[in-house]
Amino acid sequence: MATYNANTVREEARLEELANCVEERGVEILGVQEHRRVHTDQPILYHKVGGCSFITSSAWRNDAQAATGGVGLMVSPRARRALRRVQQHTNRILVADFEGNPVTTVMSVYSPTNAAPIEDVEKFYDELRTAIHHVPAHNFLVILGDFNARLGPEDAPFTYHNNTNRNGEYLSALLTEHELLAANTLFSVSGWARDGRSKTELLVCCVSWTTYW
Repeated sequence: MATYNANTVREEARLEELANCVEERGVEILGVQEHRRVHTDQPILYHKVGGCSFITSSAWRNDAQAATGGVGLMVSPRARRALRRVQQHTNRILVADFEGNPVTTVMSVYSPTNAAPIEDVEKFYDELRTAIHHVPAHNFLVILGDFNARLGPEDAPFTYHNNTNRNGEYLSALLTEHELLAANTLFSVSGWARDGRSKTELLVCCVSWTTYW
């Protein structure tokens, strides 16, 4: 599994490029944030692209009517066959269950930015907590997300950042409260630079540690 902020895949060529990367790297389930595809008439949309299936809840429009946000999952044929259900919890939280022993619950989530009003961030985390509470205790929970959060060394063993930012404090509290691991901070990775200059590590893969070990 992996997670990726696509920063738009509205164009079919961009979506096909992403599907090719998923297939080449052998990713079974990819959490996608900011796909920016608007389909408000359909809560969940299934889109076949190459050998993959792209499952999305709708993006929304900002005050300037520009497409914003949108979360989804790109899944392999094997994962698609195992898919039990998909539900839009909110426009920032998508929940899917996959057959297995135990059942695997995967969430694709997109947090407000660190500069967003604190009320928006608190609302997101309240809604995420509600979604987590609805997951049966015996399920294996994976949260694939762009949390727009920086975790410092006091909150993660291997992290690119020296300090935890405001969103990171909310994420750290969530991890502790629900016994989750930020799995991609358990080993050393390089930062990611969208603009080719400043590096960040804002994408996090959270797993329930009680079933992880």
